[in-house]
Amino acid sequence: MNNTQRIRAIDAIKRKLVGKELSYEDSYAIMHEFSTGGLDDIFVAYFAAASFSAGYTDDELYNLTKAMVETGKKFTLKGIVADKHSIGGMPGTRASMIIVPIVAAAGYQIPKTSSRAITTPAGTADCMEVLAPVAIELEKAQAIVERIGGCIIWGGHLGMAPADDVIIRVEEPLSFESYDKVIISILAKKVAASSKYMVLDIPVGPTMKIKLVKDALRFRDAFTRIAHRFGITVKADINFQYEPAGFGIGPNYETIDAVKVLSQTSDRSSDLEFKSIKLASEVLDLCFAADHRADDALLVAERLLKTGVAMKKFREIVKEQGGDGDFEIDRIPAGKFKQEIVASQDGVVSGVNNFNINSLARLLGAPSDKLGGMVLQSRMGQRIKKHDILLTMYASSTDKLREAVDTYTHMPVFELLV
Repeated sequence: MNNTQRIRAIDAIKRKLVGKELSYEDSYAIMHEFSTGGLDDIFVAYFAAASFSAGYTDDELYNLTKAMVETGKKFTLKGIVADKHSIGGMPGTRASMIIVPIVAAAGYQIPKTSSRAITTPAGTADCMEVLAPVAIELEKAQAIVERIGGCIIWGGHLGMAPADDVIIRVEEPLSFESYDKVIISILAKKVAASSKYMVLDIPVGPTMKIKLVKDALRFRDAFTRIAHRFGITVKADINFQYEPAGFGIGPNYETIDAVKVLSQTSDRSSDLEFKSIKLASEVLDLCFAADHRADDALLVAERLLKTGVAMKKFREIVKEQGGDGDFEIDRIPAGKFKQEIVASQDGVVSGVNNFNINSLARLLGAPSDKLGGMVLQSRMGQRIKKHDILLTMYASSTDKLREAVDTYTHMPVFELLV
């Protein structure tokens, strides 16, 4: 054990708690001790608290990100390497599983490394794990990307930015992240993955992580400034999102939504498809510019999805990661126990509470139990009649289902305008 590093890390955390600025040496000591288990979770919690109370300067954000990268492993990919990342907070919007195969099918590298859920009932890694292993060694993951263009894996198994996974583990029970911590977390993974072009999805809404446009602009500007110092070109997509783009909430149900869009089934979510094509085209815009291609990125993204090329690439990714590339949608299971929630009166859906969706889905077992979750049957602006089904809850046990149903009475998902 390096006592010098440990002492410096503890002292740096203490100083940050009272508003002092961290140097690179401070940042490295903190990340080193977190990544090697040199500090207990209590110090990790204090560090997370400091992210909220004091915030960080641009230099600190750069130093902490660099230190997080340097204390872990890195991809060594050549050529055009792109990515898309959402700041999260919105359940039921599994666009990355659609975007990755579109971009890979267009001929570019997109090593999608995702964390597990922190504030929502499922992360991209939780959902991809429904179909294929996501805990893959870095060398194998790099080989997959070099061979077929893309992967969708859990970053926590790669040894990339390991300090971040320690921090996430402590943050997860509290279901919070500071904006500054989000910048460090996202950027460290992109730098370690060799990404040079990325689209940053920033959803804004009354029950989102970021509620106001001014905060989204502030986050975008800070993120872009720090990314530029690492040589990463960023296109930020600030968009209003008042409800999940898909119907499913929880790993299995969100996976079904993504696969339906890739398969172009008649009952797919048009909102999830629209969002995925839009973001995929923005990633391709950056790639085409770097590749000196004059193609229309939106048309290319639409064609790759509509013609089944993206779905073929997705099956290829699933197979390369050790899953069954010949999977079928109707074989993705649902929870053994279910309960339909019906409307108590006529009305029009005027609001969707995403915080309540997150809370209820977690009571149902998501994300650790992939069978826990729900399927939404109502959308914003939809006219509802009394006894119409609003949503269906699924769980692996009657106790979890009962608790969620009872909780729904004072934590409803839908607001009805009578």
